[in-house]
Amino acid sequence: MTLTGHTGPVNDVAYAPDGSAIATASADGTVRVWNPASGAQEVMLSGHETGVWDLAFSPDGSKLASASPDGTVRVWALDVDDLIEIARSELTRSLTDDECRQYLHLAACP
Repeated sequence: MTLTGHTGPVNDVAYAPDGSAIATASADGTVRVWNPASGAQEVMLSGHETGVWDLAFSPDGSKLASASPDGTVRVWALDVDDLIEIARSELTRSLTDDECRQYLHLAACP
């Protein structure tokens, strides 16, 4: 299968420990997470100032680390429950249903 979406070369590929996801790191500065069964892109993660060179899933697959020559390592929460907990601890307001659809891939906020 061909995974398309990056606008630069792919520098690294990581597989979730349970086989439920494939992550790709690109010189375009993004990390993308794919469904290995369908090839559909599940999420695009951006935040590095330059390309992304290395990836690693946590042993339980709930987090993904990405490293860049910009000097940063980012740890991304992939589990929806973790994302909701982070949002609750960091936000000073409730998320709208539109924000839940966009950022948490939920039809409505819990």
